[in-house]
Amino acid sequence: MSTDQQELSIGTQLAAIQAYAQANAISVVKTYEDAAKSGLGISKRDGMKSLLRDVMDDPRPFDIVLVYDVSRWGRFQDIDAAAYYEYTCRLHGARVVYVQEAFGSDHEPMTALLKTLKRAMAAEYSRELGVKSRAGQDRAIQLGFQMGHLPCMGLTRVAIDKDGVQRPLSRGQRKSMQSERIAWVPGPIPEVDLVRRVFDIYTGEGGTIKGTARQLRFEGRTTPDGRPFTASMVDTMLRCEAYAGNFVWGRERYVAGTRSKRRPETRASNVIERVVPQDLWERAQGRLWERRRLRRDKEQLLQVLRERLAENPTLNALDLEGLGLHSKKAYTNAFGSVSRALELAGRDAKLVRAQHEQSKVTGRQIGDRLECDIKSLLLDAGIACRIHPRSRVLIVGEDLRVRLQPIWPRTLRGASCWHVFKRRRPMTHAVLLAQMDAGPVVRAFVLLTPEAYRGAPAWFSQEVPDALSPLKSADLLLSALRSFLERPSGTVLQGERCIT
Repeated sequence: MSTDQQELSIGTQLAAIQAYAQANAISVVKTYEDAAKSGLGISKRDGMKSLLRDVMDDPRPFDIVLVYDVSRWGRFQDIDAAAYYEYTCRLHGARVVYVQEAFGSDHEPMTALLKTLKRAMAAEYSRELGVKSRAGQDRAIQLGFQMGHLPCMGLTRVAIDKDGVQRPLSRGQRKSMQSERIAWVPGPIPEVDLVRRVFDIYTGEGGTIKGTARQLRFEGRTTPDGRPFTASMVDTMLRCEAYAGNFVWGRERYVAGTRSKRRPETRASNVIERVVPQDLWERAQGRLWERRRLRRDKEQLLQVLRERLAENPTLNALDLEGLGLHSKKAYTNAFGSVSRALELAGRDAKLVRAQHEQSKVTGRQIGDRLECDIKSLLLDAGIACRIHPRSRVLIVGEDLRVRLQPIWPRTLRGASCWHVFKRRRPMTHAVLLAQMDAGPVVRAFVLLTPEAYRGAPAWFSQEVPDALSPLKSADLLLSALRSFLERPSGTVLQGERCIT
């Protein structure tokens, strides 16, 4: 049990055992070793477990077990464990001989005392080594040197020698000398900009971790190794304190041979150059904290809904994603459905139904008026247009089908946002989103192919993302439709955005 970099390497131990066997006319029939394995437990020591199995076999393949010294059984923190494994060998008829101990295989009282002392010394050596190693690691963190995994983007590593000279390291490259230390510095400018974009989306139009990942995928953003963004990846980035210039070390305490335990963390603030500005970092952490500040028991879940219903008596399931507190899944798991949770929280179902019906009527009237206005705009420009008798579809030119979908504002966190309700796959050549004001006024149009429509974010903030090329005037809308009409035959159904 050792590595070739330790003073008591396996080669040294084997040489001593072979010399003892030759001097005492003992034939070595099998060697048991655990290369580069910790002696603090037995779970990963296959050689040790194989020895114990063989010693209990009948017939036993050997009569003597040659051991380098007492500590080779292991540096167990419970010293009785080492004694137990030695006793197991003797219990099954195998004599245990220590080739580097003065007492050899004696069974005198003084021998038993010396063995106990050496087992305690081995355990204490391991404990002290762990304390010293931990102190050194804490000190390195305070000085701005990191030993953990590098974030997926935005930071890179440099090796610093004893004279303070820095040498850049590529991802996966090791330092060349033991005396060098590893520090983190901001990475390439495109990576830094992308990290800040993740935080901007989450604190702005993204609203949620999943929404942020969806927006990044829609924008065509990927990690430096080409992977698309996922919610898990975004969550890890938002919580990575290294982006704020901080190192956090030791959230868990591991005692050799035991389970990990939570412990006060070691924090080093402003030890590296920050990637994310302080105000942006604090806004992101505030939103993360708000989402997890309440335990998800039923009474607290209902209390959150009661507070929201006091602000908006017609709150529904679609609003939950933007609340920043709990997901629809949390309420479904607790109460069976979001509707049941809202009912228990005191929502007036009759009021909701009445307002819903009124909203449908008003929305239908505004949609009909909007269809007619767009038709008139096209006809005045000399472009043929007629309204399909079903499903709010405009037939432009000879056969270009454009589905009109008004999207209406909602109030979340005191600000207006717009939800794109994607009920079904559009069976048209294009979808024209109309971002409506509270009344019949259109703030902006967005013209998308079906593929771009499916990948578009589900929520818009006050301003439609530039990636969607918002059309904020009738002239821009007319120009976009005319440009789309003039495309060569066969290009209409491609998955690109219609407006570039």
